[in-house]
Parts: sequence; C-alpha cells; structure tokens
Amino acid sequence: MKIWHALYQSKTGTGTLQVVLDLQASAQAAGHTVSILARDAQVFAEAGAERFFTGNKLWDWLRFGQRIAQDSPDLVHVHDRYCSLLLRGIPNRPPSVQTNHIAYTTRRRFTLLADVVVGCSEAMDRHHAEFFNLPSHRRAVIQNGITARLPDPEQVAQLRQSLPGQGKKLCLTVARLEPEKGHRYLLEAIAGLDPALRKEWRFVMAGSGSLENALQKQAQQLGLDADVFWVGHTSQVPEWLALAEVFVLPSLLEGLPLSLLEAMAAGLACLATDVGGTAEALHPQRNGLLIPPEDVPALREGLTQLLGNAQLRRQLGQAAHADYQRHWRFERTWQQYEALYQRLHCAALHSPTLSPDSLTPRLP
Repeated sequence: MKIWHALYQSKTGTGTLQVVLDLQASAQAAGHTVSILARDAQVFAEAGAERFFTGNKLWDWLRFGQRIAQDSPDLVHVHDRYCSLLLRGIPNRPPSVQTNHIAYTTRRRFTLLADVVVGCSEAMDRHHAEFFNLPSHRRAVIQNGITARLPDPEQVAQLRQSLPGQGKKLCLTVARLEPEKGHRYLLEAIAGLDPALRKEWRFVMAGSGSLENALQKQAQQLGLDADVFWVGHTSQVPEWLALAEVFVLPSLLEGLPLSLLEAMAAGLACLATDVGGTAEALHPQRNGLLIPPEDVPALREGLTQLLGNAQLRRQLGQAAHADYQRHWRFERTWQQYEALYQRLHCAALHSPTLSPDSLTPRLP
C-alpha cells in the first residue's frame, strides 16, 4: 500500500511525532510505501518528510488535492483536525484515518471528518462517542504502544557525572513544559515533602516549552534550586530512565502518554494522574500509583510512598515492566493499524464511494 501521513501541528518532543515515526518504520518494514507531509519537516528530517502545509487553508486544500490526484495514495492518515478538514473537501479522495492524540473539546463539526477516527485509548474512544456523537462504524480503538530503546552505557555515565550532588537517587519527569502537563502542582508537592526525605533525591525535569522560565522561577521561590535539575528538550530519554528510580507524570490532560509507557518499559515505579487513558496502563498498588489531577496533597503523599520505600519501588517497577511486555509493545499497535488500513483499502477497491456500512472497522 501507498500510505500518507499528514499533520499540521508537529512539535519536537510530542507523542504525536513519535507515533508517526513508529508507524512509518513499521509500515516500511512490512513492505508498504510511506510518505509524511508536514508543516515543519525539520522535526521529521531523518524520516524524509516533506514541508507541505502552510496554514493557508485554501492554498493547502488546492495543493493537497492536486498531490492526491497526481500520486494516488491508497490511504491518508491524518493526525490533526486541520488536515482532516482539508482532506474532507477533496473530491475522489482515498480512504482516510484520523488519530486524535488529545481530547478535543471544541469545534464538534470540524474535528472528526475522516472516514474512521482512532482513539489512542478507550477513554479517548468514549470521548469520541459521547462528545462528538460519533457512531461505532466510524470509530476504532488502537491503544498507543512504544518501542523501548536501550540506553547507551557511555551516555548514562556522562549524564551521571553531569548531575550536581552525586549519590542522590533520581525522580524523573518527562513532559513538555506546558500548562496541561501539571508541573506547577509537582513543584508544590516536592516543596511539601519531609526535608529529610527530599534531601535524598534529585528531581529531574526533562522537556521544554512555554512555561520554562515560569516554572524555574516557581522552583526558586519554593526553595527548590538544590533539588530540581532542568534538562530541557533531550533525545537521551532512555539514558535518563536508566538513571532514575521513580517516574512522575502530573498531567491534567492526556490521551495515553508515551512517556509513561517508556517508564514502564524501563521498569520504573510510576506515579501519574488519572486522566485520559492513563488508568488503562497504570493500576493502583499493582504496577504503579494513580492520583487525581491538580491534587497537591495526593501528589505529595504518592511521592512520599515511593521515595521512602525501596521495596515498593521494586515491586511496582517489576510489575510495570511485565505489563509493558504483555500489552504495550508497538508491534501490537502496528498490527491493529495495518488491519484497519487493509479493511479501508479493500472497502475502497470494492466501492469507489465509501459508505458507513462498508467500513465496519471497529477493532478489539
């Protein structure tokens, strides 16, 4: 098959970016031809993406239609509502799939325009059904998965040497520094920890974003300068995971966070907020701790449990790793996407005009 991925919003460090790259690699390994059309091809440089979208809807729609007529892809997979809207207005378009990586809560009529809309978690699928009234024949559930990358031992050693306060244990957060990731609540929780416990740990924040200066100022005001280490955007996530003993994700919104799955694959004890599909991966007291969002006392209590109990950390980390092996490998995610692609492609071959009755793509 000739598969296109189209996305307008493509920021370095987002889960969307990683999903597209993993889908491309898996599809090519399976013998498919894959192209990526993006607004900022720089973030896809290694994948050979084309800088295509400009933000001018009329111009992008005309070029998109011309390119489809010229190259005749078998399927277009869009990853945001901008590309979905453009595609819906193109006559004789190929079958289309739209994956929503966040829960849109606005523009009901302009968000879900592809033939089949994929929820990256069961929670996202419920949102598609309840908020958008999307019928089952236009929905599919394909939960996120990840391909665990092994850390480079030399880089791990270099990072360890770069940390101030040698000998402290590491608690890691990997998330963009944006409001929806909840860092401000985490900083408040850290500040409220027992000083004797806090001094044994260093809290590493990996990620960049619009709140970088504000969060660093908050940490300074809370007296956390000696406790929090800001990494910025990094490609060394596997190495930081190898150094850490605890992973914390205090998000306010999520689809199904890849950073959490990466931490589970690394065998870390995980603490996360119960938002989106997080509870589908993290089960309280079995393979991690789950708390309400925006709840500083609960976050502080969860940190206290994990930071102060090595046996609990080992138990939860081992269970998390085992669950990753069973449920969250990207091979499963790709197999389900490929099955959906094939169903849509076969339906289009048998019926030039796709109809709801011809799709029936819902996956287990």
